[in-house]
Amino acid sequence: MRKLILTTVVATSLMFGGMAQAAPSSTYIATDSDTFWSISQKFHVPLSELIASNPKVDSQNIYEGVIISIPTKVFQKQSWEVKADAIIATGMKQLGVPYVFGGSTPNVAFDCSGFVQYAFNMHGFNLLHSAALQSQLGTPVEKSNLRKGDLVFLQGTYTAGVSHVGIYLGNNQMLQAGTMGTREVKISTLFGTSYYDEHYWGARRLIN
Repeated sequence: MRKLILTTVVATSLMFGGMAQAAPSSTYIATDSDTFWSISQKFHVPLSELIASNPKVDSQNIYEGVIISIPTKVFQKQSWEVKADAIIATGMKQLGVPYVFGGSTPNVAFDCSGFVQYAFNMHGFNLLHSAALQSQLGTPVEKSNLRKGDLVFLQGTYTAGVSHVGIYLGNNQMLQAGTMGTREVKISTLFGTSYYDEHYWGARRLIN
């Protein structure tokens, strides 16, 4: 049975005779069928905020008994967020699907651009199966302004020029069909990972 445990955390400071009180927090005990995405939808919190609140939880190994911290801040979603969340939800359902060059079949195999093409086209876009061509769409975005749903690109990974694409999740996380480490659809840390820092090309925003 799924359980929700509510806890109020109060931090007391004696310095200057004052008291500091933290905001109420909540925790959720996961089941074997849970994912970060399903939990974010259950509690109506942004996926990026949920991931940020659980840095020690492996997104691909959530099982019965894992304790998930639920952010308590209430967010009012804007229209672009609704679109981004829907696209990310579609992509998250493909976690663990194997990476195969040229792959574009859900639940069977994807390569990077085939995965992005599928996730976006399921929601009214018309992307082609090419990271280089996808990098020409939308508007450029600086690292400091990245938001969930933006496309992030690498260059020179196996050929010159733009050669890899993923979907930015927020909190420095990228959803991708990747080959570094496990060859599958997965969530990866973007900046601060030497391989991605070395090959980063830029980002484009398609969702407005």
